Amino acid sequence: MGFRRLAPVVRVSGGGGWLRLDARHAALAAALYTICTSMLVAIVYGWRLVVTGRHPHHLHDVYYGVQISYLSTLCTHITLIAMSTFLILGIYKERCGLVTPWVVASITFMALEAVCCMYSNVLRDHINKKFDTICKAEMAFFATRVFLNILALWGVMRFYRNIRAGLTYKDPEAIEL
Repeated sequence: MGFRRLAPVVRVSGGGGWLRLDARHAALAAALYTICTSMLVAIVYGWRLVVTGRHPHHLHDVYYGVQISYLSTLCTHITLIAMSTFLILGIYKERCGLVTPWVVASITFMALEAVCCMYSNVLRDHINKKFDTICKAEMAFFATRVFLNILALWGVMRFYRNIRAGLTYKDPEAIEL
């Protein structure tokens, strides 16, 4: 019978300052950023679904492709909101199993959204014969979010590595005699 050796738990103590960005704060900021951005994107793509749904004749034969692209982007961001709540729970409970789904979903949905964004823009370009203002704004917004998503992933991965290494952010338990 072998015994499993547990890694020692090391407490991460902070300085006296109220403004510090340790790995836990970076992960919480990433979760809040993801929730806020996903809500904004869900509202915008929900609006785009309604607008294109009211005037399907403007998109002719590519209407369903554009709508499916918008709907898949909307669904990915609703799922990201749910994954961000798991991330917040994982941060407070310091459990890697609740952090991992957010990391996987964030990477996967970033790639899926890139495909959907380009697909809908190419389809609209096919009808309009030019990349319109909506396309340019959508691509600029997406490129900005990709950069911020990479920073968010970096913060969450720092937290994940610290938890896996045995660091804890919880206060030590009080021992009464």
